[in-house]
Amino acid sequence: MIDCDQALAELEAYLDGELRGSEQRSVEDHLQGCAHCFDRKEFRVQVKAVIRRKCRPSVELPPGLAERIRLVLRSERD
Repeated sequence: MIDCDQALAELEAYLDGELRGSEQRSVEDHLQGCAHCFDRKEFRVQVKAVIRRKCRPSVELPPGLAERIRLVLRSERD
């Protein structure tokens, strides 16, 4: 079983469907048993959904939004 640091390091790849086989199962198993990491996963899923809905290439981003998103994602990763 992987620990929180390993699961969170692989979380973006997991959410993007880039993991396969045992790597994917390891992250899934950890998320099922760890409420803290599961909450982080849910937060990232919600952020990705907002970005897909609101941030289209033809839409001008409000000033500073992209940088705020980067900071939140970076702080969650760290």
